[in-house]
Formats: sequence, C-alpha cells, structure tokens
Amino acid sequence: MKMRRIYIMAAVLCILGIARANAASLLYTFDTSAAGADGGAFNAGNYAWSSAYQAVQATDTAGGWTMGSGGGPQFEFGWPSQSTVQTIATAGDGRVSFDLFVDANSFVGTWADGDWYQLHFAGNSNGGGWTQDAGGSNPVDTNYHPGTGGNWHFDESFAQMGWTTSATWFQLEFGANSASGHSVQFYIDNIQVYEVPEPATCALIGLGTAGLLIFRRRS
Repeated sequence: MKMRRIYIMAAVLCILGIARANAASLLYTFDTSAAGADGGAFNAGNYAWSSAYQAVQATDTAGGWTMGSGGGPQFEFGWPSQSTVQTIATAGDGRVSFDLFVDANSFVGTWADGDWYQLHFAGNSNGGGWTQDAGGSNPVDTNYHPGTGGNWHFDESFAQMGWTTSATWFQLEFGANSASGHSVQFYIDNIQVYEVPEPATCALIGLGTAGLLIFRRRS
C-alpha cells in the first residue's frame, strides 16, 4: 500500500511537470500567408508573403535604414495571441525566436561584391518600449557576394527584447541597413514565442521519474 502511494505521488508530480513544460506557446510558420493563428500577423511596413519560401519578405526598394518608420516589416500579436504572450510575460520566463535569411534575389539595386549590409530587429511594447538588437550589437553585419545567401537564427529572452512582466501588448520590428541604393529584401520565418520551464519544473519531472523507477524495481 505504501509503495502504491509513492507511485501515485510520483505520477502526479510527473503530470504536473509535463503540464508546466507544455505551457502556452505560439508558432508562426507562414505556410500560407503573412498571418498566423490566434491573431498574430504582419500588419505594417513593406512586406509580402513569399510562396517560394513560405516566409515573409521585406520589400523595401531603397537602401539605407529601414527599421521602424523606415518601412521595415512589423509583426503584431493581436487578440487572442496578445493574451497568450502576456501570460508568458507575466510568468517571467518567456523567449522569442525567429529566422532571418537572404538569397541571391534579395539584393536589389547597384550591388557590387563586398558591399556591406546589416539586418536588425527590435521588440516593442507598452512595458519596455522600443528595444533594438538584443545584446547591443548588430545581429547581422556582413558583406554581399553575388549568387550567395545566408541564414541566421535568433532566440532571445523577453527581457532582452524589452518585453516586461507588466506589458500588455507586443510587437516585433524588422529592418535592414545598407548603402544608399542597395535594397536588402530579406526573409522572416518561424516566429515562435514560448515559455521556458523553471528549474522547479525540471526537479518535479526528475522526482516523478525517480519515483517511477523505484516502484518498478520493487514491484
């Protein structure tokens, strides 16, 4: 009877741990459009959905700075995704990830081998305001080479993006920087917002697993 109680307790702890690990999250793959489920969508700036890559492409036709009011794409977490992101923000362990990439057709204008370009991103909210380039450096700072592309994956905490625990609306802003007349029509894909299990969650899962092992050995 005692071992049965231990088994039940371990199972409950496992369930609690798994439930915590599978907390609220959002994923936008842009398989069919620049919008996603739960109200999240690109809704400002210069952009178009690319059927070739199933991703969103910045469509600025001039070089220079394109962040913010410069015309870079803006992704808005509208209702009800706004509520999900707020829940994750309140928990204090949220992260956001996304992919940026370019191909040989991303460079419009008078590009020459070795010309420089940068890709940038920012978080915006009513908690931390505008927070650009998590870490304080240029996320992508490289050079153009004819016929080539590049891929970059970013995974940042809410704190790095300036999304505080008190924020109630959230945006992602994307843009490029380059010499005048050099447009960078980069792509954005796989925007994900998720909650990282706390150490206590891992402990619950470990304890539950240990309990199950003990039960199996003695039964």
